[in-house]
Amino acid sequence: MRILIAIMFLVGALLSACGDGAQTQSGPSPTLAGKAELQDVKPAQMVSLSLKELGLPAGADKVTPSGAVSNALLKDGQLRFSTPGDTGKDQEADFEIKSGPTTSQFHVVIRSQRPTSAEAYDDSTNDGYSSPDLIVDGLGANNVMTGAPLTFRMQGVSTWDLKEESTGWITGENSTILVQLEKFWSFNPEDSSFSISGPAMQRILDTLPNGSFEMHLYFVTPDGEYGANYDMLVSKAETRLSGNLLSERGDPVTSLAGRKVLLNGVNTQTRAVAILDANGAFAFEHVLPDVYFLTLSDLHYPNVVSTSFPIYEGSTQAKVTMVVPPGLGIDTGAKAAAQRVAAPGSSAVRSSVTQDGKEPPSRDIPASKRSSPAAPLPADGDDRAVFSVTAAEQDRPVSKNIDFEVPAGTKSVDVRMTVLTEESRASAKNRDKHTDSWSYSVVGLPDSGLSASGLVDQMYGTGRIAERACVNVSEQTKNTALRISGSVSATNIGDDLLPTTTTVELTLECMRSKSSSSKLEVVSAQFLSPNKNSRHGP
Repeated sequence: MRILIAIMFLVGALLSACGDGAQTQSGPSPTLAGKAELQDVKPAQMVSLSLKELGLPAGADKVTPSGAVSNALLKDGQLRFSTPGDTGKDQEADFEIKSGPTTSQFHVVIRSQRPTSAEAYDDSTNDGYSSPDLIVDGLGANNVMTGAPLTFRMQGVSTWDLKEESTGWITGENSTILVQLEKFWSFNPEDSSFSISGPAMQRILDTLPNGSFEMHLYFVTPDGEYGANYDMLVSKAETRLSGNLLSERGDPVTSLAGRKVLLNGVNTQTRAVAILDANGAFAFEHVLPDVYFLTLSDLHYPNVVSTSFPIYEGSTQAKVTMVVPPGLGIDTGAKAAAQRVAAPGSSAVRSSVTQDGKEPPSRDIPASKRSSPAAPLPADGDDRAVFSVTAAEQDRPVSKNIDFEVPAGTKSVDVRMTVLTEESRASAKNRDKHTDSWSYSVVGLPDSGLSASGLVDQMYGTGRIAERACVNVSEQTKNTALRISGSVSATNIGDDLLPTTTTVELTLECMRSKSSSSKLEVVSAQFLSPNKNSRHGP
């Protein structure tokens, strides 16, 4: 889904001289140059936005965030910030951006991907009627069903006789009814509420797998004159995900205490934030089965330190490690580690995940339907570099750092991003359990946020994503070289069949040298679009 940007310019300065007398000023009068608004930013997300495309001053030198966002950075012609975890409600943030005496304002709405409030569905033919708000007590954070007693009560309603005809149910995939709630609840006529006891809730949980569900509630009087329909997201999640940031030698990264890591569940739309402790450790509670991207919140190198992994059904404990490579301005203890003598045959530590859940069943894919990974692109040259990884081992993320120098005097850089997968050869059966992940991030090019990630089963059978951008760097390389960094990564999820390759190719001077555009239409694998209620459908 494309991000919708609405920009409104305010013409003229807010401060003007009054009367015809002379004014005495100590400096230029501050002016409000423009106001921009961005909708549908997601929680737990690294955001990089072109100041030029927002209509904000490209030479801005100071940004002050407020509201839900606490830190922001102006760099490479971009406004960068990270958003908080999903609270179940929309959140808002404001930015004051200054360029000399000019001040601009920028407003962001951070849309909840898993709203926690119960949504009422009113009959449009019943003019003037609006269902009362539904108060639900007993759910955990993010509407996790924990086994605690559950109570439903319509606000302001205490005299309706709802006992006989009211009903409720929990549905799973394809709207299949998994639980009939009226078999477990009791009615309290004093406040017209329904309650499910702790033991009854435990029986309900025993019948449900780990996962995300819809809870539907219909409260109605015997004569049908008064009634209300509600719908809400709930989940059963038993997995505790813990992890550590490690150096390439396997040492805990201890220099990032207080920094954040962002968790993104691709299918469930789970988005959460955890804080690193002094040992580089973090934890997330009540994690749903899904494929996840985990990213270090780093405004200087957005989406570069990242990994991807599955959480399988039945897992109660999962442990993930994420490696911080050198060269990103982060103290990883590399100097101390280098002083130790490496064991013979030792190799760099790689990101990984271990868990107690059962992996998906193996697939029977005939050799005739398999093929070797695509041949690598030609070797690097003086004016060209290729950064490519191929994920072939099961659940073992592979990544490669991007490190490329653009010499002084270069006018443009051609960037090509490619994802190739053999998963398109597999049948639809169990494909969602073996959906490989990919990601890339290119940092340092001016006015361009070249970063994307996704799952290969959202590529609609094409087996290929190919994107290209031509970026004008003449201003940045007028007197000095320009350093480009970033990463490419991929994970073969569920088995070791049908590999996936992610590639970024950088070339000095675009073939279409007349173009100075740095715009890139990124084909993201995140194709599920939210409806008006911010819920996702196919």
